[in-house]
Amino acid sequence: MKILICDDEIEIVNVLKKYFENKGLFVDYALGGKESLQLIIQETGYNIIFLDVNMPGFTGVEILQYIREHHVKAKVVVLTGYPGVTSGFCTLLGADEYMEKPIDLKRIGEIVDKYTPS
Repeated sequence: MKILICDDEIEIVNVLKKYFENKGLFVDYALGGKESLQLIIQETGYNIIFLDVNMPGFTGVEILQYIREHHVKAKVVVLTGYPGVTSGFCTLLGADEYMEKPIDLKRIGEIVDKYTPS
């Protein structure tokens, strides 16, 4: 299981990275939109991408559009701290899951379990 965390908040990245590594999962991360897009283009084998909506460089919305236009197979979990960004909007853009910040590790675990191949 390969996970990519795309978030410009280093605290969130550190919490998620530690959580996933403790579960024995392979984790990459990017702290901005440009770096996130580069990793997605270079490494096509991610199972789940945790994608912040508001990042410098490219927004999560732009990255999600790229992911769906280029048929990247990873499941995408949109993370946002903005109440105006709704789950319906994210689903319309092609997100598989939606989560408001602050992150809930129990919910993160449920999402990972849901998309872990048996």
